[in-house]
Amino acid sequence: MTTLIDIQDLHFAYAGGAEALAGVDLRVAAGEFVAVVGPNGSGKSTLARLLGGLERPSAAARAEVCGQDLLTGKGRTAARREVGVLFQDPENQFVGSNVEEDLAFGPENLGWPPERIQARVDELLAGFGLEELRTREPHLLSGGQKQRTALAGVLALPRRVLVLDEPTAMLDPSGRDEVLDAVRALRRDTLAIVFVTQEMDEVVDAQRVVALRAGRVAFDGLPASLFADAALVQELSLGVPIPAEVALELSRRGRRVGALPLTLEALVAALAAPGTV
Repeated sequence: MTTLIDIQDLHFAYAGGAEALAGVDLRVAAGEFVAVVGPNGSGKSTLARLLGGLERPSAAARAEVCGQDLLTGKGRTAARREVGVLFQDPENQFVGSNVEEDLAFGPENLGWPPERIQARVDELLAGFGLEELRTREPHLLSGGQKQRTALAGVLALPRRVLVLDEPTAMLDPSGRDEVLDAVRALRRDTLAIVFVTQEMDEVVDAQRVVALRAGRVAFDGLPASLFADAALVQELSLGVPIPAEVALELSRRGRRVGALPLTLEALVAALAAPGTV
């Protein structure tokens, strides 16, 4: 698979502050869905902004996204065309007076012909379940609708990388499910997704999870391997998905369930398996 994110020994420090990233290595290929986790202050959001070309790295052995060098202004500008970034608060990303205008903003700025813009807007409205909201003012939408609209706006232009920085942090359970379903529907061979989250139940969908600690990579591997490392999970203050919590509590009470289940389906299957005590 084509490598779209190639980061080696990445450093970043805010003016007058401590180093937020202190030598991060990260490679992500087209089609990969990678979750990024870590305690507050570990550098997750800083990494998201750097990947989106929104900040200049302080230093790096290599800092390329979609073949663009993030160490140069030209490279960061080019990366911003290839990388879509969605933040916690969608209100900060709305530019149109209604949903339809917001989705059309990016293509209009690039000078697309009107018929192409309308076709793209109609495609996004249908794809994100926003057709009945096309004339609604963004600030009147529910939390989940706002974030889906913001996500559709990010993807109005062709993207090769999608970076989501805790996109469900401000949502109720219903809105969270809406956004997660929309993200799952985006998974395809040509798009790399980097999903920053503090919700461990959201990590189980990822193919890989990268855990940051004090601006460095503390883990890079399968979600199941991370959650099986109880000492590291505790050290990073991460917690585990709810089904895993249930399994661990059952284990403490003397009921073995085999491999640590990360989903409800896996927990039910483990409890129903022959030989479960």
